[in-house]
Amino acid sequence: MVFSSYLFIFFFLPLTLLLYYASPNRWRHLCLTLMSYIFYGWANPAFMFLMFFTTCVDYSNGRFMQMAPRHKKIFLSTSIVINLGILAFFKYFNFGLENYNAALTALGLESYCYRGFFRVVLPLGISFYTFQSMSYVIDVYRGDAAVITRFIDYACYISMFPQLVAGPIIRFQDIARQLQHRVYSWEKFSRGIAFFMLGMAKKVLLANPCGKVADLAFETGGSLSCLDAWYGITAYAMQIYYDFSGYSDMAIGLGLMLGFVFAKNFDSPYKSKSITEFWRRWHLSLSSWLRDYLYIPLGGNRKGVWRTYINLALVMLLGGLWHGASWNFLIWGGIHGGWLAFERAQGKHSFYRKLPSVLQVACTFLIVLLAWVFFRALTLPEAYRYVGSLFALTKTPPSSLLIRGLIYNPYYLGHFFLAGILVWAAPSAWDFSRKLTAAKISWCIIVFIMALLTLITQGYNPFIYFIF
Repeated sequence: MVFSSYLFIFFFLPLTLLLYYASPNRWRHLCLTLMSYIFYGWANPAFMFLMFFTTCVDYSNGRFMQMAPRHKKIFLSTSIVINLGILAFFKYFNFGLENYNAALTALGLESYCYRGFFRVVLPLGISFYTFQSMSYVIDVYRGDAAVITRFIDYACYISMFPQLVAGPIIRFQDIARQLQHRVYSWEKFSRGIAFFMLGMAKKVLLANPCGKVADLAFETGGSLSCLDAWYGITAYAMQIYYDFSGYSDMAIGLGLMLGFVFAKNFDSPYKSKSITEFWRRWHLSLSSWLRDYLYIPLGGNRKGVWRTYINLALVMLLGGLWHGASWNFLIWGGIHGGWLAFERAQGKHSFYRKLPSVLQVACTFLIVLLAWVFFRALTLPEAYRYVGSLFALTKTPPSSLLIRGLIYNPYYLGHFFLAGILVWAAPSAWDFSRKLTAAKISWCIIVFIMALLTLITQGYNPFIYFIF
């Protein structure tokens, strides 16, 4: 079930809100948990049992830490091993098997390759709720959060449907007090509706048309003219931003409707003047998680210059692998990690920082675009060919003329330029909805109605981050 569907908007959401607010306060977490499990299990009910198992494991380890504080390290290790073991199995088993077979083939040992049909299906959102669940046990171990006593409260925190399958990653320490007590108000509820409407418009009116252009460009396997290739990868940059930030806006809005306040997850990232700044604006919940639970424990910048560079690169490599089991994602993380280390080595007085702001933004966006090629391409050879097309290093096949006729459709071009204008000129949804006026409310209603009407004609409605 996706947020941008009639089933969710007209049936699931109204029913959930009705049951939630009709329930006494002490039953609301149970109501929300049950509805969240229905939401999660809609595509595949088997996924619910895996999430429930993870929930039981980490809830139990948290309670064990409280009962036997001398053995906290054992319970922390147990939680981390189980969580990462489950994540590794479901996310990287197929990848490991493919590389195992490739290595044997390269050595001429094809007869030893695995020829069975066993393949692992990746559960939706497992990367998000695994990190979320781990943060609870780590926070309890560090003393940053109190142990939660009621199982249903913890189950509600893990399964809460607004942020379950595609984030933002809600850390326990940020929501612990809200699980015990939160304020309900019309102001909060109305801002939540505005967030949801804006996120829906981002997704349907901007991400989907740009996504069609990107898909058509990458379906060629990377064999495009230079101009078409840049158009395609820029369209993908627009798609993934509006898709993910739109989902985050809807998630934040749904949280507000239920009385929860989630942190900002995007802050106009394409306005960044450096890759360092980009990661302070893009997917903030993941950036802060990697910083607090990986970069700082590795030593951060406290163990010398070279160790700092290694830590930055390593964290981003692991961040790339978190997104998916592919060499492409590893390279994507390596590009960002390498640039983070490079910018840190240059210091605050580098020549780059003396450039006009517009040029800094343009250079940063160019680096981000080149990295997105590896993120979007299905295979490594395809990514290399696409990079070659960007710099006119490959021949353009006759079939590219057909693709050109499709991607330069006035409808796609119009939405592409609109997306670009709004990326650099419009305020973020967070800032826009901070103080609602009659004009802003009217604008939200108009774009939401446009998005609903557009859904009737659109058969293309994926959420990119569902696969992570």
